[in-house]
Amino acid sequence: MPDFYGACVFGAWLAGGFVSGVSGIGGAMVVFPILALFIPVHQLIPLTCVLNVVMDGCLAAMHWRHCRVDALWPMLAGSVPGAFAGLYVLQICSGAVLQGAVGLLLMYYVYWQKTFRVQGVMRHPRTLGAAAGFGAGFLGTAISFDGPPVGAYGLYMGWEPRVFLGTLGVFFVIRGAFTVILQGWAGFYTPEVVDYALYGAPGVVLGTLLAFPVTRRIPQQAFQRVLLVIIGVAGLICLVRAFL
Repeated sequence: MPDFYGACVFGAWLAGGFVSGVSGIGGAMVVFPILALFIPVHQLIPLTCVLNVVMDGCLAAMHWRHCRVDALWPMLAGSVPGAFAGLYVLQICSGAVLQGAVGLLLMYYVYWQKTFRVQGVMRHPRTLGAAAGFGAGFLGTAISFDGPPVGAYGLYMGWEPRVFLGTLGVFFVIRGAFTVILQGWAGFYTPEVVDYALYGAPGVVLGTLLAFPVTRRIPQQAFQRVLLVIIGVAGLICLVRAFL
């Protein structure tokens, strides 16, 4: 693989790790449209999945003590059939369809962030948690974006920030590892994907670590607004490329 592409993968995931380290979500959404400019979608999706596991592992290590185990198990149970359904979609859909789906999800994510309001703390409905887990398993395996369903569930339940990060961090690591196993079994981890991952892994670890000292110095509301703009533009780019 040319050194230029390796540097691009490293730099993109350095930025993605930093974004997730500061905001807790959104790193892969920023990285995907950038790397889609030169990496085929069917290689980029498994690459994003395996590097998400690395990134989420860093975040979970910082917050795992706050994990709500009672909410974790229903989400994990729902994510298993969701992952198999997502793997089927990944195998049968073209790159243009997958990239279009990514674009639509990014645009919906921006809309959801602007309109969603927490209604209050509620008891943990297991059915809702399992449904969120199924959505995360399906989307995570099919297009590598598992955050929105369980993110919405965590906000709906009114979790405090550390509980939110701890529970979702542990969930993403376990669910993501299962996805990587499924994708590897299906043959998606080609030598090219592995080469890209060797460049991206140190980038995402470094980016995540760099985020911790500066998290308290960045106004969260201003950062979230900028992040939403970036994700919205990324979604438009994916949609345009899907039709080219």
